[in-house]
Amino acid sequence: MSKAVLFSDITIVSPHDNAPVSVIEHGYCSVADKKILYAGTSEEAAVSALKELKDEDYFVYTGKNKILCPAFANAHAHTPMSIFRNIADDRALQDWLFGQIIPREDKMIPDDFYYGNLLTIAEMVESGTACAANMYDGALLIAKGAVESGFRVQQTSMGKKCIDGKWSIDKDSVEELNDFIRKEGNGLISHSLLVHSIYLYPEYFYQPLSDLAKEYGIPVSVHVSETITENENCRKSYGCSPVEKLDSVGLLTDTTVAAHCVHLSEEDRKILASRKVWVAHNPSSNMKLASGFADMVNMQKDGVRLCIGTDGAASNNNQDMYMEMRLASFMAKGNTLDPTVLKAEDVFTMATRNGYLACGFDQCGIIEKGMTADLQVIDYDCPQMWPLGNPISALVYSCGPKCVESVMIDGQFVLYKHELKTIDLEKVKAETKKTMERLK
Repeated sequence: MSKAVLFSDITIVSPHDNAPVSVIEHGYCSVADKKILYAGTSEEAAVSALKELKDEDYFVYTGKNKILCPAFANAHAHTPMSIFRNIADDRALQDWLFGQIIPREDKMIPDDFYYGNLLTIAEMVESGTACAANMYDGALLIAKGAVESGFRVQQTSMGKKCIDGKWSIDKDSVEELNDFIRKEGNGLISHSLLVHSIYLYPEYFYQPLSDLAKEYGIPVSVHVSETITENENCRKSYGCSPVEKLDSVGLLTDTTVAAHCVHLSEEDRKILASRKVWVAHNPSSNMKLASGFADMVNMQKDGVRLCIGTDGAASNNNQDMYMEMRLASFMAKGNTLDPTVLKAEDVFTMATRNGYLACGFDQCGIIEKGMTADLQVIDYDCPQMWPLGNPISALVYSCGPKCVESVMIDGQFVLYKHELKTIDLEKVKAETKKTMERLK
């Protein structure tokens, strides 16, 4: 559904780059040709903006008891890992990763990447998410599924290969994804280089990875200081923290997305802030794997740029950004014994505008004229959200996936009145069930 739309008499909640999160009651928003034409209080102005497009037909989306806000951008995910949901739980990270997950990943076939990715996209869409930073192999299969679904993804390329224990750079995988983005991406796919962590590759290989990212002008996606063990091993091997080691080879830049960052020193925070790195907070996964509690309050105070992710469904075990917002705020308050920190509007901005910026989509995540229409409609006419009170608080502390009525990506409804429009969910469920039975 890509017909022009007038959202009528609706509550509009939006972050802004240089202003607080705004709330417009009885608002109007017109969308056509993928773009927001108008957002404000004037129905006349909203209709006029649509009529300026000659011969442009539109339909009215009635906004009674509804909120219009940006869709979420999940800043750290592993989308095919939905096929590992609920089969490797209650384990420490090192055992979980090396003893349970990687052995199963080694047995994956192309369909596992494709349908596992689609299952996660369906879950994300139904819970208000329109974009994800996906750190995983199978780049072309995942990008293809995303485009077919009308979903927005920052997809990693591997950029490397390992033969007989020797790592080397693989430019072909980088160029293949770049080629797909140019020819078939439809503006929905951005590109980053997968640098898993400071502990997965030999020391000699980090500088070539950094050089590769710079040569192609692509961001870096990396796990950083997720566990105490990671930090201890890094200091034993390199005499410094993971942040310091990554920085020493130039892997920390203003386009880097650093996931987790649970165990940081003050110096680590200063480095991340000075390099303008995006830190993707994953509260559910960090608690489930007992990795710890990221110090979001001091990161925020030190000027680190913050966004939110879910991690993969094998370690969360869902992709619910509403849950992640709520937990991020509650964890910060509980750990500091200060209820005023990491306010609702802070985490809402992290989950929307900041996530899009981290994923390389700077025209999304704000409801303003000229911005790309990645939107979600929330029905608050339910016991969970009634009475509404402060709409920002309601979105962060009360809302959940069942309240998401519609999702628009790039001006197209991919979820309309609770119905997925671009994914054959029954087919995806059948295929991923077969995969799980083979790999469990």
